[in-house]
Amino acid sequence: MIDSLLRKPGGFRNYRYRDDLFPQAVFRQAWEALQERYSARKADLTYLRILKLAAGGLETDVAAALEILLISGMSWDDQTVAEWVQPTPLAIPDLQAHPVNLATYDQFLSPEVYHVSA
Repeated sequence: MIDSLLRKPGGFRNYRYRDDLFPQAVFRQAWEALQERYSARKADLTYLRILKLAAGGLETDVAAALEILLISGMSWDDQTVAEWVQPTPLAIPDLQAHPVNLATYDQFLSPEVYHVSA
């Protein structure tokens, strides 16, 4: 649903079930704040991008970021929210390959074991 609205963001403003696209009160507050700051088209498009980010499994993180951004009074958009909720990449540890002593596995190749398994 969000993807189709992103293709035609003007449809969001008059969407019959628009109120259902505010999963939490902070999302409505964010949309209203965007309405004050941007043109109707840009505000709708920005909100839909934020909603898509939340639908990707980060709803609580997006809601927390929106709360902070709304309280701060600073200028923000969907890119700002995305930067706030993107997880910081973990450093990949440098792994050292250790040689394996295959002699311990030779016991499984003894004639008795080989004969029973064959």
